[in-house]
Amino acid sequence: MAEDRQQLIDHWENIPQFVFVNVSKEKYFSHPVRRDIIRLLRKGIEEESPDGSFKVRRAMNVTEISKKLCQKNETSISKTTLYFHLDILIELGLISVVATLHEGPHGRNKTKYFGRVARNLFISGNQYIYENYKAQFDEFQKFAKLTGLNLPNNYTDIPKQFSKTNEHFFRVFGEWLIKYEDLIDGNQIEMNLLYEFLQNVNCIHSDYINLLNDLSQVLKKNIPDL
Repeated sequence: MAEDRQQLIDHWENIPQFVFVNVSKEKYFSHPVRRDIIRLLRKGIEEESPDGSFKVRRAMNVTEISKKLCQKNETSISKTTLYFHLDILIELGLISVVATLHEGPHGRNKTKYFGRVARNLFISGNQYIYENYKAQFDEFQKFAKLTGLNLPNNYTDIPKQFSKTNEHFFRVFGEWLIKYEDLIDGNQIEMNLLYEFLQNVNCIHSDYINLLNDLSQVLKKNIPDL
């Protein structure tokens, strides 16, 4: 039994340092509770290990996750709903079942413990961004034909170029932040929020501006107040 509990504590040291994951907005970004679970499984809970010392355990069961979420959001969440969100996170490749332990009277209860697949998860909706961006460009192209606007020659390639640029910076920022993992952890800085901030600041990078410069000039010629 002690060995079973120890594997829950050892889980954090046995997973990769970081992974990059592209997920759909519908299945991750639009559900705050899923982001809360991901963050909670990084923070973990303190537990006494078999050797008598106290360590942070970052593999948690549904009851523990539910309790922590209720404390954070000051509202209850049913186990059925929580299992639904956990299944989605497993499907997206963000978490996994670390272990199933026999607990309770005579070990009759099978309790699943969930954990992240990596200590740092850099989550992007890059595919969603590309699809959404392309849809916008397609609609404007229809409008341009109807109104006689002359679009740049590379117009139809811009969404794909934007997606590739976004993916490049997605990895650059992630790999840069990993160098400061101990500093970030030691000062309780939220890695994902820090990462999102850098992405937001980077939106004025010249690579993005150059992609849209010709189109911007077309709009300025046709919309006097710009």
